[in-house]
Amino acid sequence: MIKSLHLGSEFSMLRRFEVENYRCFSEKLVFDLTSRDYSFNQNLVYNGIVNKAIIYGKNGIGKSVLGFALFDIISHLTDNKCLQKKNYRNLEHLDQPVVFRYFFKFGNDDIVYEYIKLDQYDLRKETLKLNGKELVRFDYFSQSETERFVDSTLKGSLNIDLPDNKLSVLKYIYRNTPTNSSSPVTKLIHFCENMLWYRSLSEGNSHMGFTTRNFELTEMIRENNKLEEFQYFLKQNGLDYQLGFEKENDGYILYAYYRNGERTEKAPFLSLASTGTQALLLYFAWSVAAFPKISFLFIDEFDAFFHYESAELIVQLLNGQSGFQSVLTTHNTYLMQNRLTRPDCCFLMTKNKITNLYDSTDREIREAHNLEKMYINGAFTG
Repeated sequence: MIKSLHLGSEFSMLRRFEVENYRCFSEKLVFDLTSRDYSFNQNLVYNGIVNKAIIYGKNGIGKSVLGFALFDIISHLTDNKCLQKKNYRNLEHLDQPVVFRYFFKFGNDDIVYEYIKLDQYDLRKETLKLNGKELVRFDYFSQSETERFVDSTLKGSLNIDLPDNKLSVLKYIYRNTPTNSSSPVTKLIHFCENMLWYRSLSEGNSHMGFTTRNFELTEMIRENNKLEEFQYFLKQNGLDYQLGFEKENDGYILYAYYRNGERTEKAPFLSLASTGTQALLLYFAWSVAAFPKISFLFIDEFDAFFHYESAELIVQLLNGQSGFQSVLTTHNTYLMQNRLTRPDCCFLMTKNKITNLYDSTDREIREAHNLEKMYINGAFTG
């Protein structure tokens, strides 16, 4: 399968996220990815930060909304695809703006980026801090120099002249100053450009981030010469297909071949694939095209169409990927097992709150404990 990327000293991670007044979040929501002191499954954390998170929660509690909130940042810092959502501000507080705060660990540096919006493309304020030092404080509706401050180390001699409040001052600096790989602005935007969100639901597949292109899934496999690996991946999930690409007209069709008596017949793979098989295709295609490059992955309802064994396999495969952070949302409590995760990597979501299992109980949780049984028996308060 896809090889893991090595975590170097410059590995970039999100360590905390806060959002206020966004959609169903009527109060401030804090998603704290600080890890705890467990000796097992140490590959699931890095540098004191959770690297592989799984979020559980009831229907309608806000798991999907959390993903949209996390990926709001790409709407003004990148040109990548970002889904537009209605009811941007919480309906109970329509007179108040939405506040987003991202706390990053980029190598040895702590970067805090905060911005305020009234709508997805209606920026009001931005601030950027590097190791506690304020580098940007920009109010789009103020002419005061103190409220439109940009440190000279970022802008140089550039005159900040934005056409409107839809263009981020950070993006403006990034595009109009010489590229500097050590700049916190460059690091932040590169991280955001390589964030990927996707999901597969009954109404179809959708994604945000990472690219401006609309990918055709089987073509992602063909372009990367991963057909043999895809067949093996399907076989791991109990599906034994003989597959091949054939050129037709201006493109390629993925066919499945089978025996009909003495003859070999074929049918387009997508015409045979069940909903669950297509969900497996979706995961594999993104793993081929994106996983070697991404910084952060969010899969919403990742196992909506999976048998529990396939869901477990996906978790194991993601746990083996060390080059990026991943967050999964699910209803499948079977995945609450210490052989797959750990208490500080499992999060429970309740109204306006998300807490890891470690902080959701007064009981000491050890490796031998059955997390699912504890959850069912009400040990975690959320």
